[in-house]
Amino acid sequence: MSEHFPHAFSGFTLGRHELKNRLVALPAGTSMADDGIPTHADVDHFDRLAAGGVGMIVAGASIVDPSSWPRSGKLVAAFREEVVPAMADKAEVVHRHGALLVGQLAHLGRETIGSEYDVPALAAAASRTPRDAHPPHVASTDEVTAQLAWWGRSARHFDLAGLDGVEVHAAHGYLVAQFLSPTVNTRTDRYGGDLVGRLRYLDGVVDAMRAATRDDFLVGVRLTAEEEIPGGMGIESCLQVAEHLAARGDVDYLSITHGVRGAYVKDATNPDAVAVPSAARVREVSGLPVLVGQRIRDVATADHVVRTGKADLVGMARALIADPELPNKSRDGRVEQVRGCLGVNQDCRAFDPHLHCAVNAEVGRGRHPGLAAKVARGREVYVVGGGPAGLETARVAAERGHRVTLFERAGELGGAVRVAARSPHRSTLVDVVDYLSREARRLKVDVNLGAEIAVDDLTDVLGVADVLVLATGSRPGAVDVASAVPVLSVDDVLLGHGLPATPGTVVVHDESDGFWPAYSAAEALAAAGWDVRMTTAMAGLAARVPHESVGPLLRRLGSAGVRLDVAQRLTSEAGGWTLRPVFGGADEPVAPDLVVMHRDRVAVDELHRAAPDGVALVASPTARVLAVGDSVAPRRISHAIAEGYRLGAEI
Repeated sequence: MSEHFPHAFSGFTLGRHELKNRLVALPAGTSMADDGIPTHADVDHFDRLAAGGVGMIVAGASIVDPSSWPRSGKLVAAFREEVVPAMADKAEVVHRHGALLVGQLAHLGRETIGSEYDVPALAAAASRTPRDAHPPHVASTDEVTAQLAWWGRSARHFDLAGLDGVEVHAAHGYLVAQFLSPTVNTRTDRYGGDLVGRLRYLDGVVDAMRAATRDDFLVGVRLTAEEEIPGGMGIESCLQVAEHLAARGDVDYLSITHGVRGAYVKDATNPDAVAVPSAARVREVSGLPVLVGQRIRDVATADHVVRTGKADLVGMARALIADPELPNKSRDGRVEQVRGCLGVNQDCRAFDPHLHCAVNAEVGRGRHPGLAAKVARGREVYVVGGGPAGLETARVAAERGHRVTLFERAGELGGAVRVAARSPHRSTLVDVVDYLSREARRLKVDVNLGAEIAVDDLTDVLGVADVLVLATGSRPGAVDVASAVPVLSVDDVLLGHGLPATPGTVVVHDESDGFWPAYSAAEALAAAGWDVRMTTAMAGLAARVPHESVGPLLRRLGSAGVRLDVAQRLTSEAGGWTLRPVFGGADEPVAPDLVVMHRDRVAVDELHRAAPDGVALVASPTARVLAVGDSVAPRRISHAIAEGYRLGAEI
């Protein structure tokens, strides 16, 4: 037991297995599979998770039946015998670090997670999910009975591979949850009707897995305590299911979660530890060991949950993607070195083509060879710009042994991230700046605030620095148009610059971004009492906002009375404003009291153009001036971090 967070780092008996601590890596798919078989990159990911110090890992959902397997082959095909050797490799690396490995088994049912399939979706009943385009095939009684055998087959494969157990995915509106739901399950056969009938499929799943595996093989069940949709299952239904599973006597633990597909990966707009109160009720009613997760981002929270008896095990998914070493750092009292998860769901949920992370460039790419050892001879590295790209470059270069000096013309670090963090519900964005600032201090980077490097300073700087990194960021696109009313940028709104003292009517226009900025401005103005009309020239709303965040965002805007218009271009003519349909139709004159225009950000590249020998985007022995991040081309935090990491590793 650690002196730091002793409850989280206490041991625990789960079934016939001993866990070294109460921290669990929750299931988070990587899409690092080739034709359903985990790749070496996937095994490496699990190696790093286990090495980071968790007591148990629950692998991301593996498919039990060909009828639920997307043709991309990016989900692990547990039903295939060929999966055994790769899963054995995964079990071996996890066990090497003293952790348990449990495989989550799933059938998606009517949910197709946006993928294409060669067969129709198999479902408990005929109702189509609003998240998919096609109605499912309703399994007959005989088909359901036959399908249960696939669960046993898949569990057997994981047993043969040396895993410690399996977890039934009975949550998030997937097939088992569809059978449990009185709203979705309208069957009149033995698998429908009252709760006893609706539980029969889950009972069959557990029976099949128990019959196919060894006696000490763990069997857990993941349940949704609150589906958070109209007519969805709530905590009372969950408690009934939990009591039933406890009475069986052969289920080892319950994993409690909230939400359904598209809303269960809680972004930063949700409170932390959202499912803990539900988990506490399930634990009290069932008497079974309970695992809880969802927006638990630090070990302090986990320690509190265990200490107060709310749950026995505490899980994290994205927090451990952002920093697999989170458990070890917390146990050793190095909490300030933890790289926190921002909860933005931008990269970890995009799967393009597999798992990445906005703040951890090594996820999906592996550790850069340049970080294998310190450099033989440290160089004088000057970094101009204290946004995420400059800070990450400085962090990695200093970690490798270079002497790093950073100049930031503002009075604080963070650049455009500081502004974005002023958006409603997005304050956690600044966490990455705080982490990188702490790392700069730890690694003895010489940070100079209020220190602008001008074009006239380049000669002097290059006379001292071996390498100059330009990370000067970006600024809002110009909004200097003829207008009888004030015209502001998103940055102006978030910073409170130039806003009229009295709220009135405002048009917030997103020309072609589809990302957070304009929508954040609209939400901020609505909260301040403005009558907001949000328009975009794009054919869809918030088209580039991460999938799990779009629904909550639009619901908040709708609840605030924001009017939302698509395929409209806002133009200024003779000082007045007009909405012009992109695809034809009549113009609409508008007369707001304020206009907020969101246009593409512009790279701050004056130093780039003035560099005597030009700039390079890739480090080399001869490159003296390098450029990185938004100053090359304005993009996202993840691009800035990834480029800063690579550049710092290659100097």
